[in-house]
Amino acid sequence: MGAPPGFPHALSPDDLAARRHGHVSAFLSGRGLDPDWLSALMRERVGEGLLLLTSSPVHGLANATSDLDFIRIQRDPIEGPRISTKIFEDGHHLEVVSFSEAELASNFAELRRLAGLAPEAAVAGFRGWDKQREPRRKQTERIVNGIALDGTAPFLDELPGLATVWSRASLQVALEQVAHTALAEAAGESRGRVGYAYNILLHVMDALLSHHGDVYTTRKWYALRWSRLVADGTWRSDRVAAVAADLERLRKEIAGTLAPSAAGQPLAAAYTQLALDTVRATGTAEAVTVRVEVTGTLRPFLPGASLLVAPGGSVVLPGLTGDLPLTVDPVALTDLGRLDAQDAATLLRALRSGAARLDIGYRNEEVPA
Repeated sequence: MGAPPGFPHALSPDDLAARRHGHVSAFLSGRGLDPDWLSALMRERVGEGLLLLTSSPVHGLANATSDLDFIRIQRDPIEGPRISTKIFEDGHHLEVVSFSEAELASNFAELRRLAGLAPEAAVAGFRGWDKQREPRRKQTERIVNGIALDGTAPFLDELPGLATVWSRASLQVALEQVAHTALAEAAGESRGRVGYAYNILLHVMDALLSHHGDVYTTRKWYALRWSRLVADGTWRSDRVAAVAADLERLRKEIAGTLAPSAAGQPLAAAYTQLALDTVRATGTAEAVTVRVEVTGTLRPFLPGASLLVAPGGSVVLPGLTGDLPLTVDPVALTDLGRLDAQDAATLLRALRSGAARLDIGYRNEEVPA
């Protein structure tokens, strides 16, 4: 098993806070902003509280057009959904959203709880977070990574739990995209499978970044952050380093898979292996299974076809006269490519319509063939 997620490159919380404070100081200096002036301005506009600068300046990714995104933590309770306050001052665009200390304490307790659960339960909790909790997922990540204007990082001790949950959530998306890639290839699609494969690369990148303690929700920064980690090369284990090397090889080769000459060449198996190797290298599990869950009702339609009706969408499934494939027993992720073209196409239609969903399972033993 790989080392558990934690702080980037085995840095201590103090070392990481100092590095990020350096990013923030350089950003503010480049914009001609004084931390004391900013603190006074924010107190005047939104009141007392712990003020955290968040997002791209903290991670050293900000540029001349980046906004200043703040989160303010106050002692008094706050009710209802949050709306950010926008402040325009001396040509600068600042945004701040406020939460209470009690909300933070509750969220951090939930984050630690999810990090200790099995992967399926952790991902389910992550995906249901925004429907019931404030701060929401994105804002919780920002708070953990946030830097106060005095240079401290008051919530950085929560980073290991954040890294575990966020890594598993990205890995789950990668595995779902693996299933779509395998089904698209089995169904005879030459281009659709490549789009799914790109998604696998991006989400495996993010899963590995989070595994190394580099957690940042904004998707547009995945590739740049990944290139920094590759250049740094301080992997948490030899197994993770091997996965990273395979990812880089596939990333450099993927554009060629859209060439007409590559239409009949296998693609899915290599990406399936990449995702499985990531599952093992991060210590998440040893094997992965897939089942399909119908979210609606399957009804007879025209001769030789069925109609799948669901709240998320309905779809006609030509050639289907019985049950939808893979809805009874789970199969190994590697077995999806063995489906015949008709079954694979039927599953893809159901999944794309929203009338069915993938159920990803994690096991700590190999799945029998």
